Amino acid sequence: MKVIYELFVYSLFSLLMLSACSDADDVVADGALAGDNISPVSSFSVEITNADNELLVKWVNPINRDLDMVEISYRDVSEELTRASFSPGCITLPAQSGEECEYLLTVPYFSLYEVSAVAISKSGQRSVIESKRLTPYREEEEVPELQLPAMLNRAHSYMTTLIGLYFGKSSRSCWRTWYPYNGGAYWDGDALVWGQGSGLSAFVAMREASKQSEVENLYAAMDEMMFKGIQYFFQNDQGKSAYSCYPARGNERYYDDNVWIGLDMVDWYTETEDRRFLTQAEAVWNYLIDYGWDETCGGGIHWRELNSHTTSKHSCSTAPTAVLGCKLYQVTGRQTYLDWAIKCYNYMLDNLQDPSDHLFYDNVRPNASDPNLPGDVEKNKYSYNSGQPLQAACMLYKITNEQKYLNEAYAIAASCHDKWFMPYRSKDLNLTFNILAPGHAWFNTIMCRGFFELYSIDNDRKYIDDIEKTMLHAWESSCHQSNNLLNDDDLRGGTSKNSWEILQQGALVELFARLAVLERENR
Repeated sequence: MKVIYELFVYSLFSLLMLSACSDADDVVADGALAGDNISPVSSFSVEITNADNELLVKWVNPINRDLDMVEISYRDVSEELTRASFSPGCITLPAQSGEECEYLLTVPYFSLYEVSAVAISKSGQRSVIESKRLTPYREEEEVPELQLPAMLNRAHSYMTTLIGLYFGKSSRSCWRTWYPYNGGAYWDGDALVWGQGSGLSAFVAMREASKQSEVENLYAAMDEMMFKGIQYFFQNDQGKSAYSCYPARGNERYYDDNVWIGLDMVDWYTETEDRRFLTQAEAVWNYLIDYGWDETCGGGIHWRELNSHTTSKHSCSTAPTAVLGCKLYQVTGRQTYLDWAIKCYNYMLDNLQDPSDHLFYDNVRPNASDPNLPGDVEKNKYSYNSGQPLQAACMLYKITNEQKYLNEAYAIAASCHDKWFMPYRSKDLNLTFNILAPGHAWFNTIMCRGFFELYSIDNDRKYIDDIEKTMLHAWESSCHQSNNLLNDDDLRGGTSKNSWEILQQGALVELFARLAVLERENR
């Protein structure tokens, strides 16, 4: 924030200086053409002093009876500002032939300056320019360290790294897919909307985590650029507006990509009360219900719309739609959101749940005889596909106070913990606990949203403790890299990576941020 403020001040000062001096480029051009009848100054040097923003300029005037004056000019040539953004200062001094001279130049702020001297004859002819570049002295300012709580400090450090390595690296202000950038991807390396959504989830989680802290205003100031970044992907295709894979029409479009962003938008609205975020959440909702749900397979939300609409119905789209319906009901009170949330949740129980362990299969395909009936089931189980029904069950219990939802939540949570955590001894923490098993970090983070929701009901930390110890171990162990990223595929550490994806890194920032909220609430 300090850098942004300084650049603003620099630019403002530049505008004020425009009318105070001749244009530097004209000075250079004129000087380069002149000098046939007047010699340049000699022994030209520029030195720093022990005072802030001072430069001592020394030179010897040319031996020439027509010498009239010497012009000293300066301009900012730092990389942070364009060469045209700061109009130079200039000072004209009377000159005597052969005289040794010096001038104490005061520049407006700390930067790299080009200081020049031109001898001018009585007839106005200008000599060749002599110039030097130098940065003035500046007393080191003591920047007070942020006094952040421990978990928020980790989350803020991690998120700051992500923004520096991944955000705004192309012509669009959005997230890049990989660090380091391999140079071979589409769209200048910008991430597909799935990765964009992960970066947005991390940011929205940080908006909540940073509340009542020293960095709250820092994250609040990022709302505009983060919203602009995700809205590049909001496209109208075939009369339907939704988030596309890439920021242009004609790309594939997925219902699950949209619902993740819709969930972020309603959370963002909850934190800020900015209506445009609620508007986008409702736009996603309309897309899901109007076009994603039909009677194929007896209901449920499709996975993909463009360019070939899926016939199967998926856990990854139907379950989070139930969660989105609950969230929209909570902020608007509109019954239709709750009705649809229950409808989506019941579809999951009836068609995609394994009754033996309460976990959920990936998708169901249409019945061969009647496509409006469910047919074969794809029985792969992924952590996020069970974590979202867990969160939905918790939210439905909060809204309706019906015990059946809480009972189901407990059953799902226990099986998720059994399947996607494993016993581990951390030498770094000197603790034994159940760590998140190696696997897809984003999938696991979405699952953990369900554990956080359950904890908000029963205040039993048994699952939260394992998530917290997992992340603390990852931060303190060889999993944590010198670039401040985490090797996301195995949070135990010990693996070697040479590239890191925003999809996974954003997910892990979200976990730290959610833990930081509990830290702030002393829970």
